[in-house]
Formats: sequence, C-alpha cells, structure tokens
Amino acid sequence: MKTLDRYLLRSFFFNYLVSLFTMISLYVVLDLFVNFDEFTESSKPVWQVALDIADYYLFNVPLYFSQLSGIITLFAACFTLARLQRANEMTAVLASGTSLYRLAAPIVVASFLMNVLLVANYELILPRVAPKVARNRDDVEGTRVYDLWFIKDGNSRLISAQRFRPSEGRVRGLYIIELSTRPGEHRRLAGVTVADKASWDPVERGWKLENGRHYDLSGDVVAEVAPTRLPNDFYPSDLSPEDLLLRKMAAWTQFLSTRQLNELVARGDTRVDVIAGIKHKRFTDPINNMILLLLGISFFLNRLPESVLTQGAKALATCAVTFLVAFAGQQLVSGAGLTVPGMNLQALPAWVPIFLFGPLAVVLLNNVKT
Repeated sequence: MKTLDRYLLRSFFFNYLVSLFTMISLYVVLDLFVNFDEFTESSKPVWQVALDIADYYLFNVPLYFSQLSGIITLFAACFTLARLQRANEMTAVLASGTSLYRLAAPIVVASFLMNVLLVANYELILPRVAPKVARNRDDVEGTRVYDLWFIKDGNSRLISAQRFRPSEGRVRGLYIIELSTRPGEHRRLAGVTVADKASWDPVERGWKLENGRHYDLSGDVVAEVAPTRLPNDFYPSDLSPEDLLLRKMAAWTQFLSTRQLNELVARGDTRVDVIAGIKHKRFTDPINNMILLLLGISFFLNRLPESVLTQGAKALATCAVTFLVAFAGQQLVSGAGLTVPGMNLQALPAWVPIFLFGPLAVVLLNNVKT
C-alpha cells in the first residue's frame, strides 16, 4: 500500500462515516416528521413517547443501512474525488505519471469492502433484530393484542389463537391442528389440541398450557372423541412469541437470513417465488451498488479542471435515474402480479438496473481521459 492509497482510504472512510451519519439521520428525521402522530396516538407522557421513538429507530438502523448502503458509498467516493479535484491534488497526481484509474482503484476496493458489510447486515444483524424491526410505530412496547390464524408450526401443525400478547409471551384460546404424517394420509386431520391459556417457556422451547386437552382424530370413527390430557400440559414448538409476531407481519420474510429463507422453502411455509425474489435482490444489491458507484465517480475522473458542482449535478441525475428505473420496474411487476410460465418475474426488477446501467458504467469509465 502506497502513501497515495493510505491518503485516499483515510479520506474515503472519513467521508463514509460522515455520509452514514448524515443519511441515516436525515432518513430518521423525515420518517419521524411524517409519522410522528403514530407515536402519540395513546395518552403517554412525553418522556415515554421520547423513549419509544428512540427505541423504535435504534433497532431500525440496520434496515435503513440496507436501503441506503449504495448511496452512502456513492457519496463518500464522490466527496473524496471532489475534494481532490477542488484542491488541485488530482492535477499533481496526474503530473507524477499516475493514471486516474490507479487513483480510483483504492476507492473502488474500499467500496467493495463496504458492500461486504451490507451482506453481513442481511445475514447476521437484520435477522437478530427482526422482531424489533417488525414493530408498528404505535405499538413500540408490544402491548397490542393480536389474533392468530393457521400459523404453520413445523411440517404438520397449524396454530391459531383468539388473543396473542407478544410482550408477555401469552396466548388465550389456543387451537393446534395436527395433520397426519402417515403415508397416503398427508392432509388428513390427525388431532386437535386446545387450551384456555398458554405461556412461552424459553428454556424448554415450548408453550405451557392451562387446561390443555388433546383430541385424537386419527381413527376411522371420530364421533364423540374423548379428550386426553397432555403430559405436563406442555406443547413443544418451533414458534416463539417473536416468531409468531414476525409471521403476523406482512414483510417478515424480508428480515430473515438466507439460511432461514431456505428453511421456509423446505417446510413450504411461504411462496417459493416470493423467496426467490428476495434472494435475487440480496444477490444483486452489492452489484447494483458497485454500478452506482462507477457511474458516479466517472464524472469526477477528469484530467481537466471543471466545476465540482456541475460534475456533482451530472452524477446525481444519472444515479437518480438508476434508482427510479429500479423502483418503477419493481412496482410494475410486483404490483400487477404478472406471471409468465417458466419465468420468475419476482426476480426481474433486481436485475433491471444491471442490464440497463452496467453497460453505461463501462462506457463512461472507458471514456475517461487519463
């Protein structure tokens, strides 16, 4: 690593931290400005509202980072090169015989490493805070009561409950439908377990039942089946209160890791095409971020002095069009519900920016005079 590389990397990482703090802070302020009324719907004291706001946005930072990662890296790279050009340091580098491509190399490598952080955020951080991210703004403390209907637990059980309190880990009016696992009887009803109340036991990984009864319906005659007591009134389960809350939310699959998504597909808990769309998006996000970076820095790699504001305006316009095309394609395909036999259109929006703007990035970089 040469002195020039260390100098550029030090400037890039400083600008990255500034961009990270600025962009996420701006995101939080705008979101709070639009949705502040949701935090104040209940009659809570001011200090409790402030704590709810801090608690909600603190756990949503990984989600905002995944959405803004490409822009944060782009801004950091462009600010680094703009500062070099404005201070005429780029001219000195060119006079020493160093090409603009060599000048941009450490910034591109550092941006690639920042995309590794994005992958780690998807696979390690977001799945851990998913229950917190899935909360509503008007129920940050998790005191709201939900109903549950036919939540899949394992391969052969469905859980329903009349009342579910996530914050307390309790349910009321629990119904567990069990399907037969015997060959030839895959969808046949095998039994029903009911309980007046149930509470989650994190140590034993299951639900402690109050007045639990089990009805065996696996026989040929099911009329007047007598209930039997469950051993110790305990029901082992794969679904904790956090899992139940996630599955209650519409976008809960977006927060799971690839391993968890594969487990969902293997168990048949959700649509395969939806999971495939999420996987394609996660695979293409780092590629799209790198294309966005190359599009932006190509306007600042200029051997002739130019206005930094003009170059920034051009870069901003080009990168904004990239985002708009990706957003419009995603809305058109997912919103219209289009289907083509043999094709997964859920994955198409993730690849559109690569097909359209990947060649453009190559052309712009090739036209750099160095």
